[in-house]
Amino acid sequence: MERLGAIAFLRDRVIYLTVLMLLLLLIIVVYVFHAGMMDVESAKVYLQALTAIATLALLYYAYFNVASRREEDVAHLELAMRPIFIWELEAKNSGAQLAYKTIKHPLYDFKAVLELGGKEMAIGERHLDVSDSNPSAVRSADVSQFISRGLDRSKSALLNLYFSYHSEVGGRYEFSFTKEVVKKEKGFLFQHRRIVSAKYPWRKEAVKFED
Repeated sequence: MERLGAIAFLRDRVIYLTVLMLLLLLIIVVYVFHAGMMDVESAKVYLQALTAIATLALLYYAYFNVASRREEDVAHLELAMRPIFIWELEAKNSGAQLAYKTIKHPLYDFKAVLELGGKEMAIGERHLDVSDSNPSAVRSADVSQFISRGLDRSKSALLNLYFSYHSEVGGRYEFSFTKEVVKKEKGFLFQHRRIVSAKYPWRKEAVKFED
């Protein structure tokens, strides 16, 4: 995922580098023309070439922005229409608990990774049964000690959560979320849940979600 993020980062900045180069070339052409080292026809040719390059750069920028937004919208729709895995991180008895379950289809090779303040906690399940037909299949994990260690002396921090699993009717899914953790006098407060990325079995790349 880090590699895909780096590629997206570089791709988004190609347009800015291109614009800077075009401005530099334009300044050079104007300078050379005013210095009398270039005739009018040659200056027109250079300006037309720069205009063509600028147009292509803008088309490139528009295409990838629209494509990226469309993928994000589709991913949001898929998350809404295909609910399988449900999780919640909440305060409980002055501590913290991660509750999770699956609906509609069983899950296999489930793994959850929590990262906070340089600390990491992993939770794994070989098989997670459907909670609709089996209420005892709802799982929960006490993450109080992990949250306390991750916060250390900080009053608040951003918690990263990564989930991955295989669905009985789809393939491998990967999701990453963030949630703000606030230390209270007694216990914790969890707020501002946000999805960061989603990887579906029918997609080659993970979909990144913007703020």
